[in-house]
Amino acid sequence: SPYSLSWAMAEGLSGEKLQQLVDSYRGSQSDTSESDYDARIYANRSLSMDRITYIGFDMDYTLVAYKSPEYEQLAYEFAVERLVSIGYPKELASIKYDPTFSVRGLFFDKVYGNLLKCDPYGNILSCFHGFNCCSTQQIRALYPNKYVQPLDHRIEILYTLFNLPETFLLAVLVDFFDNQPEYKKIEDGPDKDKGVKCGDVEISYWMIQQDVRRTVDWIHNEGKLKERTLQNLEKYVNRDKRLPKMLHQLRQTNRKVFLATNSGYEYTMRLLRYMLEFPELDEPGLGPLQWKSYFDYLITDANKPLFFTEGSMLREVDEDTHSLKLGVFTGVLQPGQVYSGGSSDAFCKYTGANGKQILYVGDHIFGDVIKAKKEQAWRTFLVLPELTDETLVWESIKALYQRLQNLEYILSVMYRCNTDNGAQLVPNAKLPNIESIRKAIKEIVLKMEESYPRRLGSLLRCGSQLTYFANQVSRYADLYGSSCLCLMNYTPNHLFTAPHQLMAHEMPSQEKTNTSPEPRSGGGIHYPMRKNMSTTRAMSIANHDVDEEDGPGAGVATSAL
Repeated sequence: SPYSLSWAMAEGLSGEKLQQLVDSYRGSQSDTSESDYDARIYANRSLSMDRITYIGFDMDYTLVAYKSPEYEQLAYEFAVERLVSIGYPKELASIKYDPTFSVRGLFFDKVYGNLLKCDPYGNILSCFHGFNCCSTQQIRALYPNKYVQPLDHRIEILYTLFNLPETFLLAVLVDFFDNQPEYKKIEDGPDKDKGVKCGDVEISYWMIQQDVRRTVDWIHNEGKLKERTLQNLEKYVNRDKRLPKMLHQLRQTNRKVFLATNSGYEYTMRLLRYMLEFPELDEPGLGPLQWKSYFDYLITDANKPLFFTEGSMLREVDEDTHSLKLGVFTGVLQPGQVYSGGSSDAFCKYTGANGKQILYVGDHIFGDVIKAKKEQAWRTFLVLPELTDETLVWESIKALYQRLQNLEYILSVMYRCNTDNGAQLVPNAKLPNIESIRKAIKEIVLKMEESYPRRLGSLLRCGSQLTYFANQVSRYADLYGSSCLCLMNYTPNHLFTAPHQLMAHEMPSQEKTNTSPEPRSGGGIHYPMRKNMSTTRAMSIANHDVDEEDGPGAGVATSAL
């Protein structure tokens, strides 16, 4: 128990006794069951909850979990309807949404119309043009170094769950126009002109991306998506009685709970009424609990990520008229009052909160997590609904991953030239034949990718390489889990501890131990699983070769380097 551990430490422990105590404590822990994956929170940086006095929540995909794929399909259908209304071909309406295609965290190259899965440095792990996967040779023809700059203006990063239908729609449009016989490819000319042409009409991939982005913004802000969602909440929103219980428990621990959402007041009010107001949970003698009673502070129209930098005007919301009150609010934030806009600086100023006392929970890696961490040093908790499937897959393919590591190690050994006096250069030495190892590596990567539920594979890795998205999670999310409800499974003062990190020179020597170091998925990330894959998908992974100029070992499992 914790008490026996405290007593033992107080008594003082030798190295041997300490190891015995740790081993006995670990041995008493039961194995993680499949149901536990939904309940766990993972730590990239240690965080003591007793130092957190404010806990903030985003709403969409955080407090409010939209049903998948129903909600994404609705958004896709409205987006197609909007594109047709502004001149796109009516035939697009016949193409149905495929929820097994997209993953978030992909790059869209506006020059060539490609969807790219990249590693943390911009090296291309896989590439789709429409629904066709590009071979290594095709990738090199467009990207000689199989590399793109993540922050280049030609790259659009599809970070969020809201981007899933957008990702599929981009693939649909690229595939549609490339396969229409009346349209011819535009290979030459400026980057912004590459695309297809029919007569005097040119349609560039750059234009397609801009039209899709504007369309998606329109259906969320002015279109019928929110209206249709509110009309059928049961169909599009997961309602869970644990949510009000969790918020109530957090407030019972003398923490301030706040909401900071980009959604407007009316949409927020109607959604959270549905999510939080359960008559059976009302406290006796107090009457029905209203949705606002679960929060100390409420901010709508936060306009994140701008909220974490210069922000906007902080104004009070008139709940009777649903309009904004006149003037900028400059006083102490009042419990129960709904505000609009503002900034993280204003929130801290008017509540007395300090950055590292705040834990902010959200699903948007850029708008909720990266900006909160970089601009304000808030502690962060990223909600990853995909994590349960990812973890289940990872547990099932660990043996494949170990075999992949072993093959890469053997590959590096084959290139060594050992003598009695140590390694030395041998002029004109014949390079070893590594074709059989290359083939085995490709087969393992294929099996690993086929295990994940979507055609574009894992959100977090490709073979032995982590993705750009995974690296963002490791760097900026102090905690992450499949749902904000995971907080219910930990005590109010829980200490989340992150795995220790080692640099390459600090890891056990493979030459001495002949074993690979324990997989350490970047900042403590645990990765996950899927089933049947299409022929196109299989070809995509099979084409993750190492070219001759890549040399031994470097990015062998994928086409990254």
